[in-house]
Amino acid sequence: MPIGAPGADLEAPARALPLRLGLLALVGASQTLAFVESRAWPLPVLGAAFLFLTLRQASPARAALHGLAYGSGWLVAAVWWLFVSMHYYGGLPAPLAAVALLALCVALSLYLAAASAAFAAWRRGRPVQDALLFAALWLLAELARGVWFTGFPWAASGYAWVDAPWAWAAPLVGVYGMGWGVALAGAALGLAVAA
Repeated sequence: MPIGAPGADLEAPARALPLRLGLLALVGASQTLAFVESRAWPLPVLGAAFLFLTLRQASPARAALHGLAYGSGWLVAAVWWLFVSMHYYGGLPAPLAAVALLALCVALSLYLAAASAAFAAWRRGRPVQDALLFAALWLLAELARGVWFTGFPWAASGYAWVDAPWAWAAPLVGVYGMGWGVALAGAALGLAVAA
């Protein structure tokens, strides 16, 4: 397939996949800095842009892995304190507490994995439509994790924009509307970088 054709997977060969997934997990984890430092509000946008760029040419299966790695890193960095609760206060041995934390985060990241796979399957190579699709699927993944199915809204991306310049919109659109804005801004930034 020619480069850029729908379904063409421009990623490195399979031997480089662990490095790419590790990088995606690190980028996902870094966005949680915006939850503790108000001046770091651009980090979720940069993270979403990075994810968007990796999904643009990925196959649905590879995109699902990318979304899973990104989401797992994001959630492990956001809920690391559960390890402390399970190990120090709950008495669970450290290895089991670490495995339990990782299992929870991977399970909750399945929503973003599904959204990423759907994006890879449904993208059309039209910038505006693809950006809106990415933001809509991001929103659906966050709603599925936080409201509809698991009820785990911890570290929803919209919370990072509490101190952003457009925080005035939060009462109008809520945290999930702000998260949609994070994803849309990330997709727009990704498109600008790709151009």
